[in-house]
Amino acid sequence: MSHSTGVFSTSMNEVQKNVVASSKGFLHPIRLLPTEILQQIFEECTNAEAAEWFLDPTRPPSPLKSATRIAGTCRSWRTIAQQTPRMWNRLRAPIQVESRNYKTVGREAFCNSLQLCGSIPLEVTIPSMVSNLEQFNFTSLKIDRLNFYDIRYDFYDWTTHPWRRISFPSPRHLWAGNGDCDYPYTRMLPSSLISRTTTITAHNITVTIPEGSNRVTQLVLCGLQDTFKLTSLLKSLPCLTELDAGAVVVCNHREQDHRALTHQKLKHLRIPISCMRALEEYLAGGLQLPSLNCFGLANHSASGRMRYDPLHYTPSAFPSVSAQFSTTVTHLEVHREYAVTTSSTSSLIETFYKVDTISTYGSAVRVILRALCRTGDMPEGEKASEKESLPSSIQALHIHDYLGDGEDLYPALYKIYNDTVPIKIFFENCPNILPTTRREFTHMGTAASRPSH
Repeated sequence: MSHSTGVFSTSMNEVQKNVVASSKGFLHPIRLLPTEILQQIFEECTNAEAAEWFLDPTRPPSPLKSATRIAGTCRSWRTIAQQTPRMWNRLRAPIQVESRNYKTVGREAFCNSLQLCGSIPLEVTIPSMVSNLEQFNFTSLKIDRLNFYDIRYDFYDWTTHPWRRISFPSPRHLWAGNGDCDYPYTRMLPSSLISRTTTITAHNITVTIPEGSNRVTQLVLCGLQDTFKLTSLLKSLPCLTELDAGAVVVCNHREQDHRALTHQKLKHLRIPISCMRALEEYLAGGLQLPSLNCFGLANHSASGRMRYDPLHYTPSAFPSVSAQFSTTVTHLEVHREYAVTTSSTSSLIETFYKVDTISTYGSAVRVILRALCRTGDMPEGEKASEKESLPSSIQALHIHDYLGDGEDLYPALYKIYNDTVPIKIFFENCPNILPTTRREFTHMGTAASRPSH
């Protein structure tokens, strides 16, 4: 009898513990969050997953999984997810899988996501092994971004492929390219596809754009490019304001034939240092960029495929760059993997005598700081200008993507911040900077004092 009573008592204790545990689950703080907060959290989860592919576009795009995982957590979250269109507005077209005898995969998910999106703008990705899309009425969709992946294949020739019967609406942002390859394919973008496009990104392809594409204001070139077709691109894009070619590896640095051209709209130009000599030849050949006020330099090694010797910049080596940009450029950008000597950087800053803002990224931070403060730890042979003062035109220094704690930068920052002409220092996306360093040097001004580029 006593044994039975003990067993019953133990069972009751277990039941009570289960009830308490269940009650704690029902009272978990996440259950008290308003629906709007949960929707924002869910959207951030899908945004973070979507951003991963564009960090490494060599991988074929795969359907997003975070939205379905969130929706499958519980009935309440599924209801909220189905009422959150921005969780589902990134669509990948159905594909044919070779290992499954070219069976179409993803059609149901594509259709379901399309229904859940409602009428909000969409991002649609067209992979390489895409299935028949003629059954979908793309013209009725509001596509904000259209990604064409593995455009190297011949079936991406819009003039001959059956897709010419499919009318894709012109997106705001067109991404066209392919994965890791050893040859930069050249592709012509149809004028109908970019009639309303304002941003074009080309990855591992050399794009040819029809003349008179007046809506495009931003062009991003990255990966392997056949030729740095600067004048051809500017001629085709008369309203272009930003050209970012800082992450390209160019096989042929300059077009063989180019004409004199004056482009009135371009304000922001970023190139790899390997294209500096090509830029000099373009400018010497008659290219005029009177509105350019932001100039960026970078070096991209393309995972070791190509590397270049450090750039030795002097006004006499690049007379056309020095003469033209010195009168217009007010914002100088120096990006990571920047292979330019400290003396050349100093010469660059002093030549562009109207520069009032410098932005430096990643590993280029130290080179810029040495050039600005001219401290005694500069390498031998670069100390000729060590005692020179900081250029009086510089008003702001923006440090981006620096992963150190700032201790190694402190002497240079102290000298720059307390110079006879002190400048404002901003840290942006520098998560490891010590709070004491950030408080001492970060300018506490308003956002209006930051450059608008």
